[in-house]
Amino acid sequence: MNLLRHFSALTGLLLGGLLVGCAGIPEGIEPLPEEPLTRAEVLADPEATKGQAVVWGGVIAKVENTRDGTRLEVVARPLNREARPREVDQSEGRFRAYIDDFLDPQVYAEGREVTVRGRLDGIEDGSIGEFDYRFVRIDAQTVHLWAKRPPPREPYYYDPWGPPGYMGPYWRPHPYHWRHDPWRYDPWYW
Repeated sequence: MNLLRHFSALTGLLLGGLLVGCAGIPEGIEPLPEEPLTRAEVLADPEATKGQAVVWGGVIAKVENTRDGTRLEVVARPLNREARPREVDQSEGRFRAYIDDFLDPQVYAEGREVTVRGRLDGIEDGSIGEFDYRFVRIDAQTVHLWAKRPPPREPYYYDPWGPPGYMGPYWRPHPYHWRHDPWRYDPWYW
């Protein structure tokens, strides 16, 4: 009985550790702001929101290194509960994150996902191509670069009337599907 109690306690500790290990907000990004600001709210009143903490994320559109650090231009995306940008075709717009350190443009390349924690530093005018644009400026404290997502898999097709273990490239009707042993009569089997 005593052994069973120790086993259940050990199992509980292991499961608890597993759950804590799965809590996915990266170090340096926590704590998330209780009432997150949107880009529209910042553009509406930049002076009132200046200095407030934000956690925003998205996909890198441009990386520019200067003498003072690095400027990331990010296409904002909504974040999931782990603070990772979601794979959606929607955006509130772009923001610029300023980092006091060098970020290698080969690593922080266009199309990579990032989450930025920092303080709002006002609005700056810029352009996207020839279009004039107002960027929200963030003085970044932490920039988390997410691992690349695996590429989408090819659709999986299963041929229910093919031989056992055969996964055909397409579905086809089988003339002997009602028999118990179609492989005897099916010329496509061999």
